[in-house]
Amino acid sequence: MICENVIYTQKTLAERYGISISALQKWYPYAGIVKPRKRGGYFDAATVEIADVFYVATKIRRLTYKEYLQQVIPAGGLDAYLQKVNGLTLYNFLTKHISEEEKNNPIVQSVIRRIERNEAYQQSGRDFAGVA
Repeated sequence: MICENVIYTQKTLAERYGISISALQKWYPYAGIVKPRKRGGYFDAATVEIADVFYVATKIRRLTYKEYLQQVIPAGGLDAYLQKVNGLTLYNFLTKHISEEEKNNPIVQSVIRRIERNEAYQQSGRDFAGVA
C-alpha cells in the first residue's frame, strides 16, 4: 500500500510509478508537472495527484502523451475527457471497467480514494449549505 502522506523527491516519485528518473522527467511537459526548483527538492501533494492522474491516463486508459496533452487537458481533465468520450466518470471507469489487477494497482487505489474523499467533502458542504 502506498502511503499518501509521503514527501517525494524525483527518485522516490519515479519509484512510485516504477519508472526511471529520466522517464519521469519526460512526463513533466505533458502532465503539467513542475519540477522542484531546488536540487533534491520535494514535490507537493498537488503535483503527486497530477502525476497519479497522468499515470492512470497513460497506463490504465492507455492514452499517449500527446493525446493527454491535446485531448485530456483541453477537455478539463481526465474525468471530463472520459465523460465526453466514453460517457462515464473517472470513478466509474476505475471501479467498474478495468481488470481486477488494474483495480488493485496502488496508484489506482490512491486516485479512487481521492475521488471518494472529494465526493464526501462536496456532499458535506452541500448538506451544510442546506442548513444555512
